[in-house]
Amino acid sequence: MTRAPARAMLASSMRFSSPSRGFVLLYALAYAGMFVSFMPFIMVLLPLKVTAVGGENAVALLSAGALGGAAVASVANILFGALSDRSYRRGGSRRGWIIGGLGVLALGYAALHFSSSSVTLLAAVALIQVGINMSFAPLTTIMADEVPDAQKGVVAGLLGVAHPIGAFSAVLLTAPGLGGEGTRYALLCLLFVGMIAPFAALMREAAPLMREAAPLPPPPPEPLQERRRRDFALAWTSRMLLQVAGNGIATYGFFYFLWVLDREDLSKSSVEANPIVATMTVSTLVAVVLTLVAGRLSDRVMRRKPFLAAAACVMAGGLVTMAFAHSWGVAALGHAAALSGLSVFLAMHSALAMQLLPSPEHRGRDLGILNLTNTLPAMVAPLLALALAPEKTGYTVWLIALALGTLAGGGIAMAVRTQD
Repeated sequence: MTRAPARAMLASSMRFSSPSRGFVLLYALAYAGMFVSFMPFIMVLLPLKVTAVGGENAVALLSAGALGGAAVASVANILFGALSDRSYRRGGSRRGWIIGGLGVLALGYAALHFSSSSVTLLAAVALIQVGINMSFAPLTTIMADEVPDAQKGVVAGLLGVAHPIGAFSAVLLTAPGLGGEGTRYALLCLLFVGMIAPFAALMREAAPLMREAAPLPPPPPEPLQERRRRDFALAWTSRMLLQVAGNGIATYGFFYFLWVLDREDLSKSSVEANPIVATMTVSTLVAVVLTLVAGRLSDRVMRRKPFLAAAACVMAGGLVTMAFAHSWGVAALGHAAALSGLSVFLAMHSALAMQLLPSPEHRGRDLGILNLTNTLPAMVAPLLALALAPEKTGYTVWLIALALGTLAGGGIAMAVRTQD
């Protein structure tokens, strides 16, 4: 048997098979590792650092870091997505960019630890964002490369727990007795590298072999292409609005709970004395369970949009609860609802959006464009916070604005027609 027919037979057998369980589990672990690499940074470590460096200007410095970091991330994700497309076409793998990004990310955390001024802190934040997106862009694209559409719901549901796991890692990294700032940064680097490295080292992409052996199917009819482009735009917009709210509660959650407690001394105390991150534990467990259940149910009924609508409503309800909370328990309940709604929405949305990608040859680039719904909200949320000045007027109006945006995003998601 010649090599070409052998490759064709192998491609034929692989094209209609699901990825192995080992592949999916290691991929889910690596995907969660990416969230671990930045969620503690956004939720706790950066607010604590800007408090130490910025003093009375901590909120303004945090907003500047969020804006600058989001701008860097927006460009970096598209750039490294496109570069990984090129590597994928030439060498059949995106893994080199994933590994390189981990090294840059570790350097970024070292720079953050040694930063002692606003300028050096902002430079460290930019370096961290470069490292995150150098790894995250190709890693995200692997799902579109390797997972058939019929299995994207199951995998997306599993990946949906990455966000709450990332939030939970903030709890672990701020537990009493772990040591000082440098020790915590080092443990964070060891944790996300340990979660991502097994996938990068052991897994091999199969799609280049299939693409070479069997031609891509012809493009769909023009009316269907036009509908898919419209639906992709709607999906992009809906995710953008949900992510504005999600980024807002992640970035300013630390200061929100200080506002609820009316305890300015907590922002100056050691992290061991800070009870804020402890509330993330319950929120995370609830979000993980609900996301897994939603993923399973959505596969059974073969529908995504009802779950998107329910998730947006739950998240909006949680934000409104947070807005009017006057006690720790009510605030924690609202936070758990908001985080759970966001986790379910992002999981269901990922399964839907990846089926709308316009070109198999440029998935990394196109997912970089979709990733703008993750990075641009990191610019919108700080601008909204600066406009409403929650550190002076309180967080009620700001949270209500986020809730309204969440409901609008859920409504726009219902206008997507391709799924049904």
